[in-house]
Amino acid sequence: MTAPAVLVLDDGELEDIQQMLQEMEIPFARIRGGAIVAGTEPPKDLLIATPRRIDAVRAALDGAADPPIRVMVVNEDSNALRTQLRRSGFDYLVRRPVHAEALRLMLLHCCYKGEERRREPRVAVGVEVSFRSGLSSRAATLVDLSSRGCRLLSHHRVELGKRVIVQIPEALDHGGDLLELSAKVVHTQDADTGGAEAFWLGCVFEKVDELAQDALALIIEDHAQGPAKLRAVAPSAPASTAAAPPKPRRVPEPKRAATCDDRRRERRAIYSQTIPAFGERALRVLVGRDLSVSGMRVERHTDLWLGDHLQLAIYGEAGVAPMLIWGHVERSDGNNGLLIRFDPLEEATQTRLERLVASLPAVESLSDSEAEAMGTVVGEILLTETLPDGER
Repeated sequence: MTAPAVLVLDDGELEDIQQMLQEMEIPFARIRGGAIVAGTEPPKDLLIATPRRIDAVRAALDGAADPPIRVMVVNEDSNALRTQLRRSGFDYLVRRPVHAEALRLMLLHCCYKGEERRREPRVAVGVEVSFRSGLSSRAATLVDLSSRGCRLLSHHRVELGKRVIVQIPEALDHGGDLLELSAKVVHTQDADTGGAEAFWLGCVFEKVDELAQDALALIIEDHAQGPAKLRAVAPSAPASTAAAPPKPRRVPEPKRAATCDDRRRERRAIYSQTIPAFGERALRVLVGRDLSVSGMRVERHTDLWLGDHLQLAIYGEAGVAPMLIWGHVERSDGNNGLLIRFDPLEEATQTRLERLVASLPAVESLSDSEAEAMGTVVGEILLTETLPDGER
């Protein structure tokens, strides 16, 4: 039997979750009461359970090579239960009453994170590479890399939507043959390096053959064990004096190029090729931590960049409309995520936010400490815009 994306274990309390999964067309299986039948396939992405089914959870995950994200849904909880859940490897605790839309977003987030974990590792690299735009070859720093694309730091501005050839040494630390990848620039932004003018370039690979995929996988695996140190970007040498590069292995450019220049629509179109239809909204979900009236910390996000100005819907009390708050991505804390600083709040919104900060969160991250988990909140990106430097 094919493993479902989601497995629900309960005694009849999770009818609303089943309905949401059905509406979003997420493949799931549900076992109400009784024991897990021997040979039941563990879910690929997400396991949802109630406290009385903890023993069934252990049985369901027996022998799972890549355990799914685990969520416990409770009406009441205690310090002892939270300690037990942490020891059992649960990722989130959901307390009722919970805002229905926050619960829906949480399901999307967990299923998408499951897909991302299996298919799309992204690693920090921080080595010197080059890219070609037309006849010109430019130096850049390869900041991070996945099998779908990369982020470059360059002293040369490139227009949004421009097609480039990214040239990556297959042995990053020792030179060697070049891996040439056709890519489209889907994000550009000024980079504050404290020196010469520089730019962030977000690139999506447009076509990658099997040999190139294997080479990328080896590079990603080699850098997955720890963060890389970002090196300074050296100005590129004039084309006439640049040393001849190693002979490249060329990845063919696509026969027909996409015509969408909008960064957000372009990214969503690409992701929708490999995840279910719910992926478009899943990309907008944010799980915030360290919530305060001035801002919050969020996980690293494929569609957020330093300086981005965004409108968020933050869900608080069940059955009440979300708070609509503007803020900007102020800082990157590496693996600890991004800091979003809120714009000045209206008095009514600030009062609601203060009340939410002081209350027990409906969704609690069990990977954090007790103190850190108290600031967990579920939100959604409604709009994103990149502001000129002078307006940030």
